[in-house]
Amino acid sequence: MTYPRAKTLIPVAVLTTMTVLGVPSAHAAPATTSVSLAWPAAACQIGDGHTYFKGTNINMRNSPGGTVIGRADRGDCAYIYQTDSGPRVTCPDGSSTVAWHLAVNKRTRVVGYVSACFV
Repeated sequence: MTYPRAKTLIPVAVLTTMTVLGVPSAHAAPATTSVSLAWPAAACQIGDGHTYFKGTNINMRNSPGGTVIGRADRGDCAYIYQTDSGPRVTCPDGSSTVAWHLAVNKRTRVVGYVSACFV
């Protein structure tokens, strides 16, 4: 079974040697079976801290303006924990802001700061 947004698949046949009660045993798996490593897309219930990311290839950072630790894309669901001040960012619409949101990308499970321009 794969989820709609799965990006990486590993054939189960690779995982064929197991140890049961200390005794090694081999199990053959069908060649067509695969396991998804991606998380399923999370439904986004807008409101109460939930919103969508706006833009593509959005940097998520370890602190406002800090090191990039992950990415988000348009349509990914975000849950915003808090808002802090940080470096001023010029938004795509020409406005600017110093607001940075600590948010989790519910698709990738990355928690980081994102400029308020993009949520």
